[in-house]
Amino acid sequence: MKATQAQKPQRYVTVVDENKAFLRVIRRVVDHSPSQETRVRNKIFDLTSSLLRACHARTTELDLEAMATADIQLVLADLKTLRTHLNTRTGNLPYGQRLHFTKNMAFKKQSPQVTA
Repeated sequence: MKATQAQKPQRYVTVVDENKAFLRVIRRVVDHSPSQETRVRNKIFDLTSSLLRACHARTTELDLEAMATADIQLVLADLKTLRTHLNTRTGNLPYGQRLHFTKNMAFKKQSPQVTA
């Protein structure tokens, strides 16, 4: 049997303000979860944290302050897009995937315009 090395978690360098903003967004997502089981809440915390940090560090800078105050459904939509399409090892988000809360206009999802 070939010996394999355990995978170490990715380490991303963030400043204190970004770290606090990450935690605010993650807490909102965890609190929105209908489950009260600790195991499920911990899994949601870990997955949300890894997706947000990988995207922010490797793909595009996220607007964390806007995520902390915006509608939770928009935040969950972005997390669903990241979970489905983001490669956390390489930071690759396929062409055509757009996010609501990004500072890079190449990844920005266009808001629907209301015509009256």
